[in-house]
Amino acid sequence: MIDPDKLLKTLDGGQRAAAQPHDHVWLGASAGTGKTQVLSARVLRLMLAGVSPEAILCITFTKAGAAEMAHRIHERLAMWVRMADGDLRLDLAALGADWAEPGILDCARSLFATVIDSAGGAVRVQTIHSFCQTLLASFPLEAKILPGFRPLEESEASALQREVLGQLLARGDADGDAMRTIAAMLSQRLGQDAAIAFLARCASSFTATNAPRLAPRAADLRAQLGLPQGDPLTWQATALAGGAVADADIAAVAASGRGWGTKTGDGRADIMDDWFRTDAHGRAAMLAAVRGCFLTGTGDMRADYTKDRGGMSSCLAAAERIVAAADDLLATATAMAVADDLAAAWDLGSRFAEAYALAKRERGLADFDDLISIAGHLLAQGDFGDWVRFKLDQRIDHILVDEAQDTNTRQWAIVASLAGEFFAGVGAKDDRVRTMFTVGDRKQAIFGFQGTEPAAFEAARLSFAKRAAEGDKPFEDVDLDTNYRSSPAVLDVVDAWIAAGAPELMGLESDEPPHIPAEFNRDSAGRVELWQPLPVGKALDVDADDESGAEGDDGDEGAGPRDTSAAASDPASLRLSRAIADEVQDWIAHGKDGRSVAPGDILILIRRRRDLAARIVARLQSLHVPVAGVDRFSLTQSLAVQDLLAAMRFAVQPLDDLNLASLLVSPLFGWTQEDLFAFAHGRQKRALWEQLRAREEEAKPETMAALRALLGMGDFTTPFRFLERILSGPLDGRRKLYRRLGREARDPIDELLAQALAFERQEAPSLLGFLSHIAASTAEIKRQSEARSDVVRVMTVHGSKGLQAPIVILADATDDPRPRRVSFGLSMGNWEKLPVFALGKDERHGAIANAHDAKERAEREEHWRLLYVAMTRAEELLIVTGTRKADELPEGNWHSAVDAVMADMGAEWQDAGPRWGQKRVHAVTGKARAAKDKARPVAPPVVVPAWARQAAPEEARPPRPLAPSALGEDDVAAAPQGAARAAAVNRGLLLHALFERLPPVAPELRRAAALRWLGVQAADFEAAARGAMVDEVLAVLDDTAHAALFGPGSLAEVPLSAVVDGTVVAGIVDRLLVTADSVTVIDYKTGRHVPESAAAVQPAYLRQMAAYRGALAAIFPGRRIDAALLYTAGPRLIGLGDALLDAHKPGLAATKANLGG
Repeated sequence: MIDPDKLLKTLDGGQRAAAQPHDHVWLGASAGTGKTQVLSARVLRLMLAGVSPEAILCITFTKAGAAEMAHRIHERLAMWVRMADGDLRLDLAALGADWAEPGILDCARSLFATVIDSAGGAVRVQTIHSFCQTLLASFPLEAKILPGFRPLEESEASALQREVLGQLLARGDADGDAMRTIAAMLSQRLGQDAAIAFLARCASSFTATNAPRLAPRAADLRAQLGLPQGDPLTWQATALAGGAVADADIAAVAASGRGWGTKTGDGRADIMDDWFRTDAHGRAAMLAAVRGCFLTGTGDMRADYTKDRGGMSSCLAAAERIVAAADDLLATATAMAVADDLAAAWDLGSRFAEAYALAKRERGLADFDDLISIAGHLLAQGDFGDWVRFKLDQRIDHILVDEAQDTNTRQWAIVASLAGEFFAGVGAKDDRVRTMFTVGDRKQAIFGFQGTEPAAFEAARLSFAKRAAEGDKPFEDVDLDTNYRSSPAVLDVVDAWIAAGAPELMGLESDEPPHIPAEFNRDSAGRVELWQPLPVGKALDVDADDESGAEGDDGDEGAGPRDTSAAASDPASLRLSRAIADEVQDWIAHGKDGRSVAPGDILILIRRRRDLAARIVARLQSLHVPVAGVDRFSLTQSLAVQDLLAAMRFAVQPLDDLNLASLLVSPLFGWTQEDLFAFAHGRQKRALWEQLRAREEEAKPETMAALRALLGMGDFTTPFRFLERILSGPLDGRRKLYRRLGREARDPIDELLAQALAFERQEAPSLLGFLSHIAASTAEIKRQSEARSDVVRVMTVHGSKGLQAPIVILADATDDPRPRRVSFGLSMGNWEKLPVFALGKDERHGAIANAHDAKERAEREEHWRLLYVAMTRAEELLIVTGTRKADELPEGNWHSAVDAVMADMGAEWQDAGPRWGQKRVHAVTGKARAAKDKARPVAPPVVVPAWARQAAPEEARPPRPLAPSALGEDDVAAAPQGAARAAAVNRGLLLHALFERLPPVAPELRRAAALRWLGVQAADFEAAARGAMVDEVLAVLDDTAHAALFGPGSLAEVPLSAVVDGTVVAGIVDRLLVTADSVTVIDYKTGRHVPESAAAVQPAYLRQMAAYRGALAAIFPGRRIDAALLYTAGPRLIGLGDALLDAHKPGLAATKANLGG
């Protein structure tokens, strides 16, 4: 019997309906409702129904999700192979299959082999990008993409973008000048990196598959935005000349200022007088100054005008009219300038898009955007698209789309093309059942930066529902609301938040059903705790003042202990990270609320990837708490990588003092700061390396030996070998780095080695070149977090999608949700979502302001959907905390939202100890039951044997194959030298080629064929020389004595290889004749010297032929081996007897050591 925990859990009613293999299903699955189980169950049900694995396509959002689903399916199929009948029936019943159906048990057991034997050897579970890559690789010519293309990695894309932009800006013509001006404007507005990122967005917008799109001109853009044409200043002057600002209003302000009788009033009156004295263009230049007379820095009307007793209140109406007119004139002029800058930026962006697309095509590269756009275009185009869809229609009968809420409009178009025939009522074959299954949750649409939004999910649902209804097989709409993950306490808070209006905050147009705890989970204990935000900065100072004022002169006597882990000047993230890490350490040591806590039970979530995550990890490490590294970070951010690169820099530049100092105090060498100071202090202008050499007797011998070893490798090894020598050689770097930095050092080290190998494949390998490559690289480490782990996990909410943990901490829930910059697009006319660079509030007007506000609203809605995802990761305990920098928390923060909900639920503030002060708690006490925690096995300590730390012995190199033609020195007398030697070699090669090609040609055609071939291959030879070569070859071929050697049964240029006396002999013989009794081997000699007899043949040639004879004897045992040399200048064929060759048989075992190589 199998362990009952390993049997499938029985599907509930909704899950079973969704797993029906013959229905179209649109599944709505809230967090924790078991959607992955449903997906796996549906695939299993399809295969049990006889569907081939090749006919099923599962599309999911991430590689990790695809791998998890494929693993679940394959693992289950493998278990079925060896399950007892009773257990297998229980599994099938859990899926909703009829376990009593005849033959179903045998069918279930055979599915694993069926999958293994299928074309891909596995169920097809792919990301949409992976599917598009496979599609384009199958139809490269139809897609107009280079066969054998490969996906472009992010770090490669960044380097290529910079290279392409550099080439554009380096042009010396007028276009180059214009592009440099635009690039300077972008850099000034955005900064260099953000400017390149903007151009990369343009590359997506202006490249429609293979053809670049033209950017809108400034005049067209202004027209679309309803802005005037021409110069902004001239337009303002014209408007002012037409009375945009009334002279009477200006005069009223001047009179009021004079009447006030103050310096301020006189100053404003002077400005109004200047207005009258200048022309329209001068007035246009004065608009900002005039406006400043009325408004404060915050844009409010000055009190001098608005208060009843204000000195200039008499001209308030005139002031308001002037301000309104000035605002309109200034805003319009600003909008005109912004439109011109945008048009210029788009012009550069379209040129960049074209050059970037060309560069990718020339290199056979395609980025993720290309995969989607080219695949979509391939499926949508005319006849080619029909043919491609027909070919796919033959293979795919069932499509399953996971995380449908994270599928954007272009990706939905690809899915729609694939499923085009599914809703026609009749497929390519009338007897096929074809289905589409989608699962998603609009509350979890959190990848808006990839173009996803709940509206696209809903539009896709309506579109597919309409097509399915037209095909007389409508979608089954199924919603899953039974939660199998979270405790009732967590679900209570989530549902209370949803009931309080969260759907509207999340941008959802309808209410969401409450979460129902699974039956087995309804009595589970759980808690939600809202910790009071930690005061930092000014808030900490205020709190300290309040406490001291309340205490009076009593001092600290009788007061509870206070958290002194951070002073008020500490950054917020530092204080918060210390408090959270210390709390986690306490839980692991002493438990939490009577529950034992292991490191793997804890998941710490952050909204944005900033220094908070790294500081939490660092603090936990300092407390010796097992913790995984940050889920995503720059390669060069890793301390282990920095140490390894420091070692490489030392090998290249040993006189870099700062680099050598950091290397010495790294785990690789283990110096203390005191050790370093003893050598570095007082060395005057001497370099640190020179100081070490001068005082070598005082330095550690192992340090000097290791440093000299690094220098010795500097010029004679590749980057990969250099790094691997440090890690695995005598320095034992890998063990030292792991011991100091922990397990999170593994991924960065492995990635650095991978980068070194990739660099060596693409560039001339050198340490200096690799250092430059890494310095310019944007390579990142992206850790795939495991569903269960034995370490504390710290990651963003985005990264936690699909994960869960018994204890979840929302660490930065008080952060301001408003983004500093909003990246948005502008749609107008024929252009859709053209990228707009970041604009200040005063630069956003009209359609641009509307587009910005719409994107800001979408990001705010996604901010609330992120909160839903974050809260629903918790199984038992959810903790919400953060920091407070002022009296009021930022508007729209998560902490305040949860605070309001818990307050309405009756959760009052209670004491939380000295670290956090107060907290709100919503707890559900479960029924007492036996502890479910299984004892965690403790792994025995690993004892590394002594031999594992010793260098491996030098491996015996296998003997190189013995080339008979290279045996011994060529001792032919008077061998030609220099140019004559090169000509002789070339002539010999041509003669060999003619002997290979001419024998099959009819005798009467040989001369013409030979001359024609030499005319192409030896065009630099004179005609007489070519004719002499043809004569030499034909003299041999036309001689009847040689007829058998060049007859139909003979072979030319025959490669052979054999083991002779333990040595591999390999070579190519010129001519070979094999009969039933004998083998004849011929070697051509094209030199001018022809010996009189076999005895006069040079010994080098005899050794060569003896080796050939030995190899052929091994290949053809039992046959006579005849050897001969054919001197073409004679022509003369000289046979070599056995006795002669035996005397020159090479001593192979002795000779192999003397071979070149």
